[in-house]
Amino acid sequence: MQGPDRIKFWFLVACLAGAAVYSFWYCFVSWRKNRVVGDTPTSRVRSAAQGYVEFTGHGLMLPDTQNKGPLSGIPCTWWSYKIEERSSSGRSRSWSTIQSDTSATPFVLDDGTGQCLIDPRGAEVFPSANDVWYGSSEWPDAYSPNGEGVLGWLSGTFASDKYRYTEHRLLSHEQVYAIGSFRSLGGVSAESPDRAVAELLREWKQDQKSLLARFDTNHDGVLGADEWDRARAAAREEVVSKRVTPAEKPGLNVLSKPTDGRAFLLAASDEETLERRLRRRAAAGIVAFVGSSSMLTWMLTRL
Repeated sequence: MQGPDRIKFWFLVACLAGAAVYSFWYCFVSWRKNRVVGDTPTSRVRSAAQGYVEFTGHGLMLPDTQNKGPLSGIPCTWWSYKIEERSSSGRSRSWSTIQSDTSATPFVLDDGTGQCLIDPRGAEVFPSANDVWYGSSEWPDAYSPNGEGVLGWLSGTFASDKYRYTEHRLLSHEQVYAIGSFRSLGGVSAESPDRAVAELLREWKQDQKSLLARFDTNHDGVLGADEWDRARAAAREEVVSKRVTPAEKPGLNVLSKPTDGRAFLLAASDEETLERRLRRRAAAGIVAFVGSSSMLTWMLTRL
């Protein structure tokens, strides 16, 4: 085996070894999450003890708050989006992410016995709405998903549109399964000003036209550093003016990411459906592990 061929050979061996390790890890993690979901009993919000618990109920937006998918404008309790740009090199095409963000706005889970505030930061979310569509501008002009699967992939592959938009959402009033760290707070004040300012700015960014109309003083279509400083100052002023004292809010029950590394999952489904999904992930991981390990063994025997 000549020098260049030897380098290619060992590069492929390394790739297969990495694929085998990753697929085994993926299988192990998915199966462990499946067992956690299956082995943790469902609690009621009204009688739940503090600690690691699971709830099922309906997701609701907090009163007097709005949360919308940044790309679609559809009201929801949680969202995640990604904007990718197509790049071409010869006959090959690829997509690179140029914008992405995930909702950090809390929402309410109501199971009929009580309400629990869900802090979605750090959660692995299995949403009900998963939309993909394409366009010619960096920010979508309209919400027009092509759908998922092979047809959506083909439409994006052969279309001339330069940008691909992906948005995932948990919808208001739909069933939500949640498992994480549960705690009760006797009386809470508004969130820290810095976090509240960041949340408000993220909400303003969902409406780009209004944001530019309000703060783009030189009308160049982009917010410069000074303009962003004015936007932050306006957001902070609005947050401070709306802050409340602990006595103004009742006690809250909060479900959030565990600090000990255990799974924090949110799903727009029931427990059984989520278990099946995690089992399918584990099965896909073991199939990939067997396939990559077999190919690796076959290549090494050819030395």
